[in-house]
Amino acid sequence: MAILYNLHPLEAIKLYYGGERHGVWNGDFIKNEKKRGLVVPPPLREFLENYGYLSINTHANGYRLFGPDGMGTVELTAGDEEIHLLVIGALNAPDGETGEECRYWVAIEPEYENYPVAFGEETEEGVMWSPIDATLTEVFITMFCSQLYTTSDSYAYNEPEMYAVMKVRGIDSKKIISEIDETHYCSICYDEENGAFIVMTHSDEGYRLQIATRKSPEEEAAERYSSVSDEELEELFAAEFYMNSLNCDFNHALELLMEMISRLDDAGADGLVLAEKYKLAGRCLWALNRLEEAEEWYNKGIPAIEGSIADDPENASNYFEAMANFYFDTNQPEKSRDMEDRAMKIRLEYMPDDCYGIGSIYCNRAKALVKRNGDPEEIMELCNKALEQFQKDPHDSGCKYEIARAQQMRGEARRRKKEMDKKKMENQ
Repeated sequence: MAILYNLHPLEAIKLYYGGERHGVWNGDFIKNEKKRGLVVPPPLREFLENYGYLSINTHANGYRLFGPDGMGTVELTAGDEEIHLLVIGALNAPDGETGEECRYWVAIEPEYENYPVAFGEETEEGVMWSPIDATLTEVFITMFCSQLYTTSDSYAYNEPEMYAVMKVRGIDSKKIISEIDETHYCSICYDEENGAFIVMTHSDEGYRLQIATRKSPEEEAAERYSSVSDEELEELFAAEFYMNSLNCDFNHALELLMEMISRLDDAGADGLVLAEKYKLAGRCLWALNRLEEAEEWYNKGIPAIEGSIADDPENASNYFEAMANFYFDTNQPEKSRDMEDRAMKIRLEYMPDDCYGIGSIYCNRAKALVKRNGDPEEIMELCNKALEQFQKDPHDSGCKYEIARAQQMRGEARRRKKEMDKKKMENQ
């Protein structure tokens, strides 16, 4: 374990979030390059792809950087010089004189390697643009430090006491100060052993050391997501489990769920809220082939679900259908049939007119049997029961589609049964 000196702000943000990412879809950048010729500079693209939807870019640190769809270009003339700006975001900041909050547009000059920044202010004559003494990197630094200080225990030290603090903490003052010169007003470091960020800044008033401690090493190890809010956990899970469903990393999704469940338990959350998370945990464990654990998590939600049947029968039926699918897929037909019967009983008792929901239970079982080359007679029987329900409301778009699907499955099952009967006759 060591102190990492003079980190780029994007490296610091990665450490802050423990490697978690939730940002703008890569296709949005490609689309804007092809259709608009709008090329987002690499460091800005990296920030938006990885952290564009996390709190560092959505909470009240002042800055909000746009995705490529929200960006635009501005062409200015200053004497004989043409200035090309790329508008990348906005800044809400208090006015230096009145204290009232003002909104500024934020732009960079993409032709320069360090991407100098300009602010645009709305006036009666239009937007007035002014260069400021900052670069894109320094915008990232401001965003990071603002996020860090509002979510951490932060301690500030000025000269000369900061040197004693650095000595006690084993910080090499020469290394941290050497990075600060006329072009760099700030140096960000990270103490791996103590889980603390160390920020050294320089101004006309001298050097200033700020140490932000989030968790002790033990807490940091136990809580990987200490820097992630409850809302962000939900967003991260949705991005992995739903938006990335075809290539879902179920281990990652499960990690996020366990953290959410732990927080909900600590907060005394409603049993139904927890039951929904238990069902999702069961699904992840099922996908990971940890079947005994999956069954345990599914079962944990049953008491709350049973207590909610009268108030929310559809949710209860869906829960038991999910368990029926789990048991069917894991070769536990008796348990699968039991859960299916419970789901059907709820539909028939509380939602007898829900022909689509009732028919879907039969149809889904038929689909599952088709995938496993199940008994064609059972498939036909299930399809007939499904069709009986769907045909009660044939003009409903859902029922209309399922009628065609059930008829197709029934026809395929009938042909397969004929082929099987023919082979039997030939073998006799």
